[in-house]
Amino acid sequence: GRTTELPIDLVTSGPEAPGVSNRDTSVVVRELFAHAKNSVLVVGYAVYQGQQVFEALAKRMEAFPDLDVKLFLNIARPDGDSTSSEILVARFKQRFKDKQWPLGYRLPQVFFDPRSVSHDQAIRSSLHAKCIVVDSSQVFVSSANFTEAAQERNIEVGLKIESEWLARGITDHFRNLLEHGILGRAF
Repeated sequence: GRTTELPIDLVTSGPEAPGVSNRDTSVVVRELFAHAKNSVLVVGYAVYQGQQVFEALAKRMEAFPDLDVKLFLNIARPDGDSTSSEILVARFKQRFKDKQWPLGYRLPQVFFDPRSVSHDQAIRSSLHAKCIVVDSSQVFVSSANFTEAAQERNIEVGLKIESEWLARGITDHFRNLLEHGILGRAF
């Protein structure tokens, strides 16, 4: 439930124990996407079956052509893979367009951490955070990836928080990473 002092909701995925009723991850994510008016920032590690997960967002982008949507996603380099970084990013883009984004809808801007596709294992990293910021006021931070399993079946825990201060902090963090060239644009 909700606390009386702070506008925070506990959000969970997976089986519910009797007598416990938390907000459901997939419902909260859909609601956040479906009610966005100005901006959506999505940070995720794994996207799988994204066409369902992102359907409400794609439809909202269609209804609100000025909606500013930025996705920060992980592009993984499998161990031992020697494919060029450019090809890994191009494959990721193609897979995202064909399989992770609802077909026929305009694409969001997608950014990534170039270190994640580096050949040098010593600097390779993952963009592992999972959060959503909507309209500079709604924040959802969760252990859940943007996969159907994580959104619905896996045992996951997250918090949905109404906070302009927190929303601005997360947005500024990713904007600064972009401005300083630490993150790059995939497409």
